[in-house]
Amino acid sequence: MNIGTYQDVLAHIREARTILLTTHRKADGDAMGSMLALYLYLTAIGKTVRMVVQDAVQDNLCFLPEAQQVLRAQGLTGQPDDLALSVDASDIELLGDAAEPFFAAGFTIQIDHHRTNTHFAQLNVVKDTASSAGVMVYELLEAAGATITQDIATCLYTAMSTDTGNFCFGNLDDQVFEYMAVLMRAGLPIVQTARQLHLMRSREQVMLLGRALNSLQFLEDGRLTMMQLTAQDFAECVASCEHTERIVNYALNLPGVEMCFLASELHEGIKFGLRSIAPHDVSLVAKHFGGGGHALAAGCTMQGTLQDCVDIMKNALTRLLNGQWHL
Repeated sequence: MNIGTYQDVLAHIREARTILLTTHRKADGDAMGSMLALYLYLTAIGKTVRMVVQDAVQDNLCFLPEAQQVLRAQGLTGQPDDLALSVDASDIELLGDAAEPFFAAGFTIQIDHHRTNTHFAQLNVVKDTASSAGVMVYELLEAAGATITQDIATCLYTAMSTDTGNFCFGNLDDQVFEYMAVLMRAGLPIVQTARQLHLMRSREQVMLLGRALNSLQFLEDGRLTMMQLTAQDFAECVASCEHTERIVNYALNLPGVEMCFLASELHEGIKFGLRSIAPHDVSLVAKHFGGGGHALAAGCTMQGTLQDCVDIMKNALTRLLNGQWHL
């Protein structure tokens, strides 16, 4: 395991001519915003850069600067890059199809903030106290003496605000807001960007939200809540996994609720989004079932029927809630 610093990353960047950037599959705002901010910086200093990911950019993130430059990994051709840099991915599997071009590069680096990180690159910069990968990319650019342009500010705000619920939870401290002040001075159009990210909902997401709320159940005297979405729900709403983003939070932000989950019946299995309030650490359960994430926001995917998987998760979270989670 090779643990590195921002200066180590910058040294490798200086030596590289061609750089590949990637992130986890189904990239959210933190992942995409962080990658795009890096792309803007690296191209500005004259590097030849390509962004390669497994899945298409989510509809609500297509407004971000240079989002149209993101490539799909499947069927990708071209020579291996001098350097590959992953952001916001805690393990190899999360890279999906992008793992192949990533590991084909001459040297690999990752920047991540998940404490479940497996240190899969040749150089690993992992800071689990950071509230987002965007915070780490900001610190990398700061270490490089980079100029924060309006476009970079937009991408970094997207990253920082996504993983904190628009600064409502996570490892927030005064440093994060000092970074935000720099972004604002760089001309961040915060009103328009915040509306696009945190207020706008697609028709599919609103339809899916209705189905999820209709399934809401209260367990353990209202301390644990659950929602579920069936394959039929997705089909009838003409929706996909990306439309479930933020829906799970509706089950947590209720009086007396300490923990919740959303179960989604998808082609690849039953996907669980887990949320909690301190001191409950749902990443322990997510990791047990092959997933990962943060203490208060994590996820995993199980194989089996929806009902069987939901029963397993209900049991696990009930034990965690009552201090009985021991492996």
